[in-house]
Amino acid sequence: MAITATDDKPSVVLVMSSLPLGEPIAWSGPIVMNTMDQLHEAFRQLDNGTFLQQGITVE
Repeated sequence: MAITATDDKPSVVLVMSSLPLGEPIAWSGPIVMNTMDQLHEAFRQLDNGTFLQQGITVE
């Protein structure tokens, strides 16, 4: 893989990797969930303005 900057401006690249989780993936655009139902709910929340919620802790 090669990454080439095309401008005089600084570039930042973030590369991450992980072991596979072995869980199903439902992916559409910028949102990734485990099921299509979860994905549809995420887009409903995005449309309603409730997708991002402050104070939610994931354990």
